[in-house]
Amino acid sequence: MGKKHIALFASILLLSPIAGGFTAQAATLEELQQQKDALQLETNTIQSQIEEKSNSLNTLESEKSNLETKVNELQSQLDELMNRLAAQEQKLADIESKILELQAEIEALQVVIDQRTEKLNTQARYIQTDAGVTDIASMLLSSENFSDLVGKITVVSKIVTANKDIVEQQEADQQKVEDSKVAVEEEKLAAEALRQDILISKNNVVAQKAEIDVQIAQVIENYELTEAEKNGLESTRADLAAQTETISNDMAAEQARITAEAIAVAEAEAAAIAAAEAAAAATAANNLTASAAPTTTASSSYTVNSNGFIKPASGYYSSPYGYRLSPITGGYELHRGQDIAGSGAISAAQSGTVETATYHASYGYYVVINHGTINGVNVKTLYAHMQPGLLVAPGQTVSQGQQIGIMGTTGDSTGVHLHFEVQENGGLVDPLTYIGG
Repeated sequence: MGKKHIALFASILLLSPIAGGFTAQAATLEELQQQKDALQLETNTIQSQIEEKSNSLNTLESEKSNLETKVNELQSQLDELMNRLAAQEQKLADIESKILELQAEIEALQVVIDQRTEKLNTQARYIQTDAGVTDIASMLLSSENFSDLVGKITVVSKIVTANKDIVEQQEADQQKVEDSKVAVEEEKLAAEALRQDILISKNNVVAQKAEIDVQIAQVIENYELTEAEKNGLESTRADLAAQTETISNDMAAEQARITAEAIAVAEAEAAAIAAAEAAAAATAANNLTASAAPTTTASSSYTVNSNGFIKPASGYYSSPYGYRLSPITGGYELHRGQDIAGSGAISAAQSGTVETATYHASYGYYVVINHGTINGVNVKTLYAHMQPGLLVAPGQTVSQGQQIGIMGTTGDSTGVHLHFEVQENGGLVDPLTYIGG
């Protein structure tokens, strides 16, 4: 194609209305590409979130697996403990049976002792009233000869000897009764100690099961939440993929349309050029003197205080009773007790009866002791965040200073400490009013 043809093509292209439409269509294609890029960016973000949720699910799966292992271990411990408890309970039954046998033996001996005592008392009364010195003298005088006298004396001696044997047997049986009573008391003490051990062991198993139940519930709740979030994200990703595919299809259609229009423009331009060339040839034939003009183109340790209480654990007071910013939730909440930071044994602040000894999601392993009525009000104390393996069980009577557990950080806790509460008639009060500053 000659320069004049290129110039003519450029002129037609610049003046043609089709060229303007092609520019507008290119702009539309650019907008579609921008939309597609934006959707791709959002899809990438969603994909990252899905991967994050998948990682969370994997972590929760691991936690769940660990909990299942822990539950199996606890079940094995429980089976072992139940076997031990069965043996202890059989031992307790044997002790109680032995106590019943001893008591029956004591009762039987007491009957024999009472009968002997009555017989001895009867003989003593007879001797005191009927068998005086004159009777003995009469016995001597009534004897026909020395042999008869010796015979009577022998009979009397046998009676005295028999009574002496009875008295000795009586004393032996009475001593046996006393020994049996002591044995009964010892067996009762052993039975009570064994019963307390069984009670505490059972209670600790229940408390450990409560802890596992709380952990499993939390994992299940988190797992379901994360699974739902992941499903939601995957649904969003699918929607974005559908939108992206739609835009891609629109872009392909638009590109095809633009290509078709470009071909049509090119064909129109070719036709125009051909027509121009034909006209030029005709003009040249008619006017041999005509000439073509040149053209151009362009391009873009503890002490009892005055209240009768002791400090339940060693350590310093770390967080007082009252409202504060919770280290767990971050909200402004009532701190229900007095915290004592440290480590080691936890003791009963006052004597009383254990009401609760178990596990709680917030308190962790904790104990509640009812101290009865003090100064006209019912007083209870609560000891929280203890280590597993409580040393008391519900219903058990504890003395002041008796160890009930060990300081820990179970439940909602940020470090090893004792959370100590005091209740008066069910309402909370500042524990320092009882255990001092």
